[in-house]
Amino acid sequence: MDRKKGVCLMLCIGMLLPLLFGCGGESAHDPATVYQEPDTEHVTAQSGESTAQPVKVPETSKPDNTAAAATPAPVREPRDGDITDRFPDTDTGADADYSYQSDELRIAIKKVVIEDEGQTYYVADIWVRNINSFRMDFAHGKFDTGHENPESFAARDNVIFGISGSFNKGLVIHNGVKTKGEDSKLIDFTSGIMVIYNDGFVKVINRNKKEKFSYEKEMKQHGGIRHALQFGPVLVQDGEIPSGLKKNERHPRIIFGYIEPGHYVAVAVDGRRKQAIGMTETEMAYLMQDLGCVCAMNLDGGTSAVMLFMGKTINTPSGTDKDGDGIAGRNIVDMLQFAEYDENGVAPDLSTVRADRIFGE
Repeated sequence: MDRKKGVCLMLCIGMLLPLLFGCGGESAHDPATVYQEPDTEHVTAQSGESTAQPVKVPETSKPDNTAAAATPAPVREPRDGDITDRFPDTDTGADADYSYQSDELRIAIKKVVIEDEGQTYYVADIWVRNINSFRMDFAHGKFDTGHENPESFAARDNVIFGISGSFNKGLVIHNGVKTKGEDSKLIDFTSGIMVIYNDGFVKVINRNKKEKFSYEKEMKQHGGIRHALQFGPVLVQDGEIPSGLKKNERHPRIIFGYIEPGHYVAVAVDGRRKQAIGMTETEMAYLMQDLGCVCAMNLDGGTSAVMLFMGKTINTPSGTDKDGDGIAGRNIVDMLQFAEYDENGVAPDLSTVRADRIFGE
Protein backbone atom coordinates (compact mmCIF):
# COMPACT_ATOMS: atom_id res chain seq x y z
CA MET A 1 0.00 0.00 0.00
CA ASP A 2 1.49 3.35 -1.02
CA ARG A 3 1.26 6.48 1.11
CA LYS A 4 -1.52 7.96 -1.02
CA LYS A 5 -3.75 5.02 -0.21
CA GLY A 6 -2.79 5.35 3.44
CA VAL A 7 -3.99 8.97 3.43
CA CYS A 8 -7.27 7.94 1.82
CA LEU A 9 -7.65 5.31 4.51
CA MET A 10 -7.24 7.93 7.22
CA LEU A 11 -9.94 10.10 5.62
CA CYS A 12 -12.33 7.16 5.71
CA ILE A 13 -11.70 6.20 9.33
CA GLY A 14 -14.51 8.40 10.64
CA MET A 15 -17.02 6.56 8.46
CA LEU A 16 -15.61 3.10 9.15
CA LEU A 17 -15.10 3.21 12.89
CA PRO A 18 -18.73 2.50 13.91
CA LEU A 19 -18.36 -0.89 12.20
CA LEU A 20 -15.21 -1.90 14.05
CA PHE A 21 -14.90 -4.16 17.08
CA GLY A 22 -18.62 -4.85 17.00
CA CYS A 23 -19.65 -1.30 17.99
CA GLY A 24 -23.38 -1.10 18.36
CA GLY A 25 -23.84 -4.47 20.01
CA GLU A 26 -26.08 -5.17 22.97
CA SER A 27 -25.73 -2.98 26.01
CA ALA A 28 -23.56 -4.38 28.80
CA HIS A 29 -24.92 -2.79 31.94
CA ASP A 30 -24.47 -5.93 34.02
CA PRO A 31 -21.23 -5.44 36.00
CA ALA A 32 -20.41 -9.12 35.52
CA THR A 33 -17.70 -9.78 32.98
CA VAL A 34 -18.44 -11.03 29.48
CA TYR A 35 -15.56 -13.31 28.49
CA GLN A 36 -15.66 -14.21 24.80
CA GLU A 37 -13.96 -17.18 23.14
CA PRO A 38 -11.60 -16.23 20.30
CA ASP A 39 -12.60 -16.80 16.67
CA THR A 40 -11.06 -19.77 14.92
CA GLU A 41 -10.35 -17.70 11.82
CA HIS A 42 -8.16 -14.62 11.95
CA VAL A 43 -8.22 -11.53 9.78
CA THR A 44 -6.28 -11.90 6.53
CA ALA A 45 -5.74 -9.03 4.13
CA GLN A 46 -4.41 -9.15 0.58
CA SER A 47 -2.20 -6.49 -0.91
CA GLY A 48 0.32 -5.72 -3.63
CA GLU A 49 4.04 -6.18 -3.33
CA SER A 50 5.69 -6.10 0.09
CA THR A 51 7.78 -2.98 0.64
CA ALA A 52 8.82 -0.71 3.50
CA GLN A 53 5.66 1.32 2.94
CA PRO A 54 3.08 1.70 5.72
CA VAL A 55 1.65 -1.57 7.00
CA LYS A 56 -1.94 -2.04 5.90
CA VAL A 57 -4.56 -1.78 8.63
CA PRO A 58 -7.49 -4.13 7.98
CA GLU A 59 -10.70 -2.31 8.82
CA THR A 60 -11.71 -4.88 11.43
CA SER A 61 -8.54 -4.23 13.45
CA LYS A 62 -9.13 -0.54 14.09
CA PRO A 63 -10.34 0.63 17.48
CA ASP A 64 -13.68 2.40 17.70
CA ASN A 65 -12.96 6.08 18.29
CA THR A 66 -16.59 7.11 18.02
CA ALA A 67 -18.19 5.10 20.83
CA ALA A 68 -18.67 8.32 22.77
CA ALA A 69 -21.12 9.83 20.31
CA ALA A 70 -24.08 7.82 21.55
CA THR A 71 -22.84 6.97 25.03
CA PRO A 72 -25.31 7.79 27.81
CA ALA A 73 -24.39 8.88 31.32
CA PRO A 74 -22.54 6.27 33.42
CA VAL A 75 -24.75 3.64 35.01
CA ARG A 76 -23.09 4.06 38.40
CA GLU A 77 -22.33 6.95 40.72
CA PRO A 78 -19.12 8.90 39.99
CA ARG A 79 -15.98 7.76 41.81
CA ASP A 80 -12.62 9.31 42.56
CA GLY A 81 -10.35 8.61 39.62
CA ASP A 82 -13.04 8.62 36.92
CA ILE A 83 -11.45 9.97 33.75
CA THR A 84 -14.08 9.84 31.03
CA ASP A 85 -17.78 10.38 30.47
CA ARG A 86 -17.38 8.78 27.04
CA PHE A 87 -17.04 5.20 28.27
CA PRO A 88 -18.95 2.92 25.85
CA ASP A 89 -22.15 1.28 27.00
CA THR A 90 -21.93 -1.27 24.18
CA ASP A 91 -19.84 -4.41 23.70
CA THR A 92 -16.64 -3.26 21.99
CA GLY A 93 -15.48 -6.83 21.48
CA ALA A 94 -18.35 -8.34 19.51
CA ASP A 95 -16.06 -8.96 16.51
CA ALA A 96 -12.80 -9.44 18.43
CA ASP A 97 -10.67 -12.54 18.95
CA TYR A 98 -10.34 -11.83 22.69
CA SER A 99 -12.73 -9.71 24.69
CA TYR A 100 -13.24 -8.52 28.25
CA GLN A 101 -16.30 -6.37 28.89
CA SER A 102 -17.46 -4.75 32.13
CA ASP A 103 -18.77 -1.39 33.27
CA GLU A 104 -15.23 -0.40 34.31
CA LEU A 105 -13.01 -1.91 31.63
CA ARG A 106 -13.51 -2.87 27.99
CA ILE A 107 -10.75 -4.67 26.09
CA ALA A 108 -11.13 -5.99 22.56
CA ILE A 109 -8.17 -7.69 20.86
CA LYS A 110 -7.95 -8.54 17.19
CA LYS A 111 -5.29 -10.76 15.67
CA VAL A 112 -4.25 -9.50 12.24
CA VAL A 113 -2.47 -11.72 9.72
CA ILE A 114 -1.25 -10.23 6.42
CA GLU A 115 0.08 -13.30 4.69
CA ASP A 116 1.67 -11.74 1.60
CA GLU A 117 3.64 -9.29 3.76
CA GLY A 118 4.61 -11.80 6.42
CA GLN A 119 3.00 -9.75 9.19
CA THR A 120 1.22 -10.98 12.30
CA TYR A 121 0.22 -8.52 14.99
CA TYR A 122 -2.38 -7.99 17.71
CA VAL A 123 -4.37 -4.77 18.16
CA ALA A 124 -5.91 -4.20 21.60
CA ASP A 125 -8.58 -1.51 21.88
CA ILE A 126 -8.71 -0.47 25.56
CA TRP A 127 -11.31 1.63 27.38
CA VAL A 128 -11.02 2.39 31.11
CA ARG A 129 -13.61 4.37 33.02
CA ASN A 130 -11.36 5.02 36.02
CA ILE A 131 -7.60 5.61 36.14
CA ASN A 132 -7.33 2.96 38.87
CA SER A 133 -7.87 0.34 36.16
CA PHE A 134 -4.53 1.34 34.58
CA ARG A 135 -1.50 0.48 36.68
CA MET A 136 2.18 -0.41 36.30
CA ASP A 137 4.30 -2.76 38.36
CA PHE A 138 7.88 -3.96 38.64
CA ALA A 139 9.12 -7.51 38.41
CA HIS A 140 8.63 -9.22 41.79
CA GLY A 141 6.62 -6.18 42.91
CA LYS A 142 9.58 -3.95 43.71
CA PHE A 143 11.91 -1.64 41.79
CA ASP A 144 15.31 -2.96 40.73
CA THR A 145 14.70 -6.59 41.65
CA GLY A 146 15.59 -8.04 38.28
CA HIS A 147 13.32 -9.73 35.73
CA GLU A 148 10.24 -11.92 36.04
CA ASN A 149 8.44 -14.38 33.80
CA PRO A 150 5.53 -12.45 32.20
CA GLU A 151 2.88 -15.03 33.08
CA SER A 152 4.13 -15.30 36.65
CA PHE A 153 4.10 -11.51 36.74
CA ALA A 154 0.50 -11.36 35.48
CA ALA A 155 -0.71 -14.09 37.80
CA ARG A 156 0.79 -12.39 40.85
CA ASP A 157 -0.95 -9.12 39.98
CA ASN A 158 -4.23 -10.64 38.66
CA VAL A 159 -3.73 -8.87 35.34
CA ILE A 160 -6.58 -9.00 32.82
CA PHE A 161 -4.48 -7.40 30.08
CA GLY A 162 -0.78 -6.58 30.10
CA ILE A 163 2.16 -5.68 27.85
CA SER A 164 5.89 -5.42 28.45
CA GLY A 165 6.99 -1.92 29.42
CA SER A 166 10.57 -0.65 29.60
CA PHE A 167 14.03 -1.34 31.04
CA ASN A 168 13.46 1.18 33.87
CA LYS A 169 16.15 3.44 32.47
CA GLY A 170 15.93 7.21 32.79
CA LEU A 171 12.55 8.36 34.11
CA VAL A 172 10.46 5.84 36.09
CA ILE A 173 7.11 6.79 37.65
CA HIS A 174 4.68 4.03 38.57
CA ASN A 175 1.26 4.71 40.09
CA GLY A 176 2.21 8.27 41.04
CA VAL A 177 5.51 7.38 42.70
CA LYS A 178 8.76 8.54 41.12
CA THR A 179 11.35 5.82 41.59
CA LYS A 180 14.00 7.17 39.28
CA GLY A 181 14.67 10.58 37.75
CA GLU A 182 15.61 11.46 34.20
CA ASP A 183 19.18 10.58 33.32
CA SER A 184 21.07 12.71 30.82
CA LYS A 185 23.35 9.80 29.88
CA LEU A 186 20.80 7.60 28.19
CA ILE A 187 21.32 5.10 25.40
CA ASP A 188 19.42 5.37 22.13
CA PHE A 189 16.42 3.22 22.94
CA THR A 190 15.33 5.63 25.69
CA SER A 191 14.85 8.48 23.22
CA GLY A 192 11.20 8.99 24.17
CA ILE A 193 9.28 9.75 27.36
CA MET A 194 5.61 8.83 27.70
CA VAL A 195 3.64 10.53 30.47
CA ILE A 196 0.22 9.25 31.57
CA TYR A 197 -1.63 11.71 33.80
CA ASN A 198 -4.22 11.20 36.51
CA ASP A 199 -7.00 12.46 34.23
CA GLY A 200 -6.14 9.85 31.59
CA PHE A 201 -4.43 12.29 29.23
CA VAL A 202 -1.19 11.08 27.62
CA LYS A 203 1.63 12.91 25.91
CA VAL A 204 5.06 12.01 24.59
CA ILE A 205 8.30 13.95 24.89
CA ASN A 206 10.73 13.40 22.04
CA ARG A 207 14.32 13.61 23.24
CA ASN A 208 15.51 13.27 19.65
CA LYS A 209 13.99 16.72 19.11
CA LYS A 210 15.80 18.03 22.22
CA GLU A 211 12.52 18.29 24.13
CA LYS A 212 12.92 18.45 27.89
CA PHE A 213 11.02 17.08 30.84
CA SER A 214 10.32 18.96 34.07
CA TYR A 215 8.89 16.88 36.89
CA GLU A 216 7.68 19.93 38.81
CA LYS A 217 5.96 21.40 35.76
CA GLU A 218 4.31 18.18 34.63
CA MET A 219 3.04 17.41 38.13
CA LYS A 220 0.90 20.54 37.82
CA GLN A 221 -0.70 19.37 34.59
CA HIS A 222 -3.82 17.19 34.25
CA GLY A 223 -4.04 16.35 37.94
CA GLY A 224 -0.44 15.17 38.16
CA ILE A 225 1.54 12.27 36.74
CA ARG A 226 0.16 8.77 37.08
CA HIS A 227 2.85 6.91 35.14
CA ALA A 228 5.93 7.88 33.15
CA LEU A 229 8.40 5.68 31.37
CA GLN A 230 11.31 6.22 29.07
CA PHE A 231 12.00 4.16 25.99
CA GLY A 232 11.36 4.98 22.34
CA PRO A 233 11.46 6.05 19.71
CA VAL A 234 8.40 8.29 19.68
CA LEU A 235 6.27 7.08 16.76
CA VAL A 236 3.40 9.59 16.74
CA GLN A 237 3.33 13.02 18.38
CA ASP A 238 0.36 15.38 18.15
CA GLY A 239 -1.03 13.15 15.43
CA GLU A 240 2.07 13.46 13.26
CA ILE A 241 4.95 11.09 12.52
CA PRO A 242 8.31 12.59 13.53
CA SER A 243 11.27 12.53 11.16
CA GLY A 244 14.29 10.31 11.63
CA LEU A 245 12.54 6.95 12.10
CA LYS A 246 14.32 3.91 10.68
CA LYS A 247 12.93 2.25 7.57
CA ASN A 248 14.69 -1.09 8.02
CA GLU A 249 15.55 -3.40 10.91
CA ARG A 250 12.32 -5.30 11.45
CA HIS A 251 11.84 -6.74 14.92
CA PRO A 252 9.09 -7.96 17.25
CA ARG A 253 7.52 -4.86 18.83
CA ILE A 254 5.32 -3.60 21.63
CA ILE A 255 3.62 -0.25 21.03
CA PHE A 256 1.36 1.83 23.24
CA GLY A 257 -0.83 4.59 21.84
CA TYR A 258 -3.30 7.20 23.05
CA ILE A 259 -6.55 8.28 21.42
CA GLU A 260 -8.32 10.24 24.18
CA PRO A 261 -8.57 10.12 28.00
CA GLY A 262 -9.62 6.61 28.93
CA HIS A 263 -9.12 5.24 25.40
CA TYR A 264 -5.84 3.57 24.47
CA VAL A 265 -4.37 1.17 21.91
CA ALA A 266 -1.71 -1.48 22.50
CA VAL A 267 -0.09 -3.45 19.69
CA ALA A 268 2.10 -6.55 19.84
CA VAL A 269 4.01 -7.31 16.63
CA ASP A 270 5.38 -10.82 16.25
CA GLY A 271 8.70 -11.17 14.47
CA ARG A 272 11.86 -13.05 13.55
CA ARG A 273 10.05 -15.86 11.74
CA LYS A 274 8.80 -16.40 8.19
CA GLN A 275 5.12 -15.73 8.84
CA ALA A 276 5.89 -12.79 11.13
CA ILE A 277 8.92 -10.76 10.07
CA GLY A 278 8.36 -7.86 12.47
CA MET A 279 8.03 -4.15 11.72
CA THR A 280 10.35 -1.24 11.17
CA GLU A 281 10.02 1.99 13.15
CA THR A 282 8.41 3.68 10.14
CA GLU A 283 5.89 0.88 9.66
CA MET A 284 4.94 1.03 13.33
CA ALA A 285 4.39 4.78 13.12
CA TYR A 286 2.09 4.55 10.10
CA LEU A 287 0.15 1.73 11.75
CA MET A 288 -0.47 3.69 14.95
CA GLN A 289 -1.36 6.84 13.04
CA ASP A 290 -3.85 4.89 10.92
CA LEU A 291 -5.34 3.43 14.11
CA GLY A 292 -6.19 6.98 15.16
CA CYS A 293 -3.56 7.54 17.84
CA VAL A 294 -2.72 11.12 18.80
CA CYS A 295 0.57 9.89 20.26
CA ALA A 296 2.34 6.55 20.38
CA MET A 297 5.69 5.17 21.50
CA ASN A 298 7.70 2.01 20.97
CA LEU A 299 8.22 0.02 24.18
CA ASP A 300 10.34 -3.00 25.11
CA GLY A 301 10.26 -5.34 22.11
CA GLY A 302 12.49 -7.99 20.61
CA THR A 303 12.43 -11.16 22.67
CA SER A 304 10.61 -9.21 25.40
CA ALA A 305 7.60 -8.38 23.19
CA VAL A 306 4.70 -9.99 25.02
CA MET A 307 0.96 -9.38 25.23
CA LEU A 308 -1.08 -11.13 27.91
CA PHE A 309 -4.83 -11.62 28.26
CA MET A 310 -6.41 -13.11 31.38
CA GLY A 311 -2.94 -13.99 32.63
CA LYS A 312 -1.91 -15.91 29.47
CA THR A 313 0.45 -14.97 26.65
CA ILE A 314 -1.56 -14.60 23.43
CA ASN A 315 1.10 -13.51 20.94
CA THR A 316 4.11 -15.59 19.86
CA PRO A 317 7.28 -14.16 21.41
CA SER A 318 10.54 -14.74 19.58
CA GLY A 319 13.47 -16.68 20.95
CA THR A 320 13.79 -20.13 22.52
CA ASP A 321 11.47 -21.85 24.96
CA LYS A 322 13.99 -22.22 27.78
CA ASP A 323 11.73 -23.39 30.59
CA GLY A 324 9.65 -25.89 28.62
CA ASP A 325 6.31 -24.11 29.04
CA GLY A 326 5.76 -23.87 25.29
CA ILE A 327 6.35 -20.11 25.24
CA ALA A 328 9.52 -18.43 24.04
CA GLY A 329 10.51 -14.90 24.96
CA ARG A 330 12.33 -13.74 28.06
CA ASN A 331 11.60 -12.34 31.49
CA ILE A 332 10.69 -8.67 31.73
CA VAL A 333 11.39 -5.76 34.08
CA ASP A 334 8.03 -4.01 34.26
CA MET A 335 4.52 -4.22 32.83
CA LEU A 336 1.64 -1.95 31.81
CA GLN A 337 -1.40 -3.55 33.42
CA PHE A 338 -5.17 -3.27 33.16
CA ALA A 339 -7.57 -4.86 35.61
CA GLU A 340 -10.53 -4.15 37.90
CA TYR A 341 -8.36 -2.42 40.49
CA ASP A 342 -9.94 -0.75 43.49
CA GLU A 343 -8.83 2.60 44.94
CA ASN A 344 -6.03 0.82 46.81
CA GLY A 345 -4.66 -0.77 43.65
CA VAL A 346 -5.86 -4.25 44.58
CA ALA A 347 -7.19 -6.46 41.77
CA PRO A 348 -9.50 -9.41 42.45
CA ASP A 349 -8.37 -12.93 41.62
CA LEU A 350 -9.09 -13.69 37.97
CA SER A 351 -11.23 -16.66 38.95
CA THR A 352 -13.78 -14.19 40.34
CA VAL A 353 -14.04 -12.06 37.20
CA ARG A 354 -13.91 -14.48 34.27
CA ALA A 355 -16.43 -16.84 32.74
CA ASP A 356 -16.48 -20.54 33.47
CA ARG A 357 -14.47 -21.51 30.40
CA ILE A 358 -10.91 -20.25 29.87
CA PHE A 359 -9.28 -19.91 26.46
CA GLY A 360 -7.30 -23.02 25.62
CA GLU A 361 -9.21 -25.38 27.90
